[in-house]
Amino acid sequence: MSRLLEVRNLRVTAGPLAVVRGIDIDLDEGETLGLIGESGSGKTVACLSLLRLLPDGLRTEADVLIYKDRDIASLPEREFRPLRGRELAMVFQDPVGSFNPAKRIGWHLRTAIARAGHDGPWRERALELLDGVGIPQPAAVLERYPHQLSGGMLQRALIAMIVALKPSLIVADEPTTNLDNIVEEQILALFRDLQKRLAAGFIFITHDIGVAAQIADRIAVMYAGQIVETGPTADILAAPRHPYTRGLIATANALAARAETLAEIPGQLPALDALPPGCGFAPRCAQARPACAQPQPMRPVGPGHAMRCLLDA
Repeated sequence: MSRLLEVRNLRVTAGPLAVVRGIDIDLDEGETLGLIGESGSGKTVACLSLLRLLPDGLRTEADVLIYKDRDIASLPEREFRPLRGRELAMVFQDPVGSFNPAKRIGWHLRTAIARAGHDGPWRERALELLDGVGIPQPAAVLERYPHQLSGGMLQRALIAMIVALKPSLIVADEPTTNLDNIVEEQILALFRDLQKRLAAGFIFITHDIGVAAQIADRIAVMYAGQIVETGPTADILAAPRHPYTRGLIATANALAARAETLAEIPGQLPALDALPPGCGFAPRCAQARPACAQPQPMRPVGPGHAMRCLLDA
């Protein structure tokens, strides 16, 4: 596999506040990276910055931002815009915002198919795409407006549009949130099928490490704007090293076992204007020591496995 995306020291700031504090991302073609962490850890902001979709007031900087051996950090917007959607796509947590409410589903599919350069009849291709993502009665769905579809059906329609465009990099931002368990399993199965059908790289954002375990080749755990542990999924699940990762896994295991008492991580994420010195997780960590007040670099703890912690140092 060849390298698809290389990011070094990605930072996102809101005035004096650091939202994303220098993260590195490597992604190969056909690989899926699970980006996990609590809400507010910076996962979505980091990925929105890669696609230049951040709202006004947020600023992005990176030492290295390479996509397919091309430096995209310095591209002017007029050159970057054609990449967005066609090469770099995003599946949002709430699919409603991805659709024009005044246009039918058929219009959206026709637009995506035209942008992909499809030569044949658009309607035939649209029906094929909707059928391919498991939408029943696709001809009827083409005539409906977005508000006439359920959340799960809208996610399927959005995925059909992405299949039409065949992007090389797909970011999925918690696409199963707010779906019931059965629909969630169906959407995850659809993503696994998508992984096989497209030679794309995926960044799958989730707060649920159990979901990441089903979909990701590698996992990167974010906390307070930093990646605190990263490694192959099997290694992270079998031998988590960072206390935060261990806490996430313990909570997920308790939920899966339907335990009466959850193994919760005490405390909460720090506010952006009150980040602790050194390790951001130290105020919540039972194993914190005075040296944790110093900044902690990522360090290797196994093949392809690294963490930002003094434990076992």
